[in-house]
Amino acid sequence: MFRKCLFIAVCLVIIQFVQSSPVVNSVKDCYLGNLTPARVFLTVSSLRASLTQHGIIKRRLEINWFGHPPAEDDYIAVYHQDPELNPFNDPVLSLEPHKYPGGYFRTNIEIPIHVGNFNENTRCFGYWAVYHGENREIKHSTCLQLRPFWMKEIAKHISDLKLSEIMIPIMYGLRYFDLRVGYYENKPDQYYINHNFVRTETTMKTVLEQVKKYLLMSTNDIIILDFHNFPHGFETPENHKKLQTIIIDILGNYIIPYNDQYENATLSYYWQQQKLVLISYDCPYRESFFSETFWPSIPRAWGNKQRPQDLKAYFKEVFEKPTPKGLWASMAEITPNARFMIFHPITGLRILADEINRNVTHWFRDLYWRKANIVATDYFLGNDMIDVAIRANRIKGVCPEFTWPKLSP
Repeated sequence: MFRKCLFIAVCLVIIQFVQSSPVVNSVKDCYLGNLTPARVFLTVSSLRASLTQHGIIKRRLEINWFGHPPAEDDYIAVYHQDPELNPFNDPVLSLEPHKYPGGYFRTNIEIPIHVGNFNENTRCFGYWAVYHGENREIKHSTCLQLRPFWMKEIAKHISDLKLSEIMIPIMYGLRYFDLRVGYYENKPDQYYINHNFVRTETTMKTVLEQVKKYLLMSTNDIIILDFHNFPHGFETPENHKKLQTIIIDILGNYIIPYNDQYENATLSYYWQQQKLVLISYDCPYRESFFSETFWPSIPRAWGNKQRPQDLKAYFKEVFEKPTPKGLWASMAEITPNARFMIFHPITGLRILADEINRNVTHWFRDLYWRKANIVATDYFLGNDMIDVAIRANRIKGVCPEFTWPKLSP
């Protein structure tokens, strides 16, 4: 299950959102309850709106809000420039949230989603949203932003936590990549990323080199590579050995060993040792050639559901039970069946992601953040899981557990 978000994420051009509302910074904040009565966040629709002349997909900007019920005087404005720096800017769009009880509005603003050059110093990219109350009071603001090093930003808050104790969005920052690899003897690079049984044009070496490039820029952000299926060409153990050798040759110094010491270590220990890549390898030959290198497969809560209400019921059942020890993943996607893909062969995953993404934000922000570990989504720009994870991890790292029920990311 290898999705387009991987290519965007590893190339370090993730668009995300910065929030100006209060967050948990110290223990005293843990006793204040929920800190923001109203919040707004921006997403990008998973549905394709149009194409640029260069063939880049454009998708529509979406406005989302939650918190207290909107008053009639409340309004949300979208700007092309930072309104705090230039308060006399005219908004490109404004709306009255009380007229939209679902807390959601899809605009006609189209945004090209493409891979570009990474600039760590750039904060916001083109769009700001402000939730205004009475007399233009700013209750909350947000913008489209690059935040590839969020673990570094909140390192002091989460350093004593383990990987299994934090929420990990399957998108950027602390990255979890679900990889399927095929071996093709007659192809130049032999090892390629697969989507099920279909070979893509992306080689395994390309992905590993992109990961290494990112690690050279970061000292606090950890990547999880989950080699969970080998759908083509792995009939002999020798092909596993060759793949494992390639992985070690490229990422060897960064690999987190699989032993008791590292399995129970905190994030701060990983950072001190500069071990930043955890590699899970779901295969009987995991330990045959290299000892204490590859971790066991990561358990998945996969509902295989085709409707949002069925997936919601599945997660309710999952989170009412004790969750697995160690790393585990919530697969927060609707799964297409054969009939659906026959009628929607190209746009199928986009349609399903559009149906579920807003629900996923709500479920893991308001219901499941205390227990969630890895959370996998499709077309992640359509949800707010990155910011939810950052806020949830600050709470987990700072606040006593008995205060959590009164807090929300």
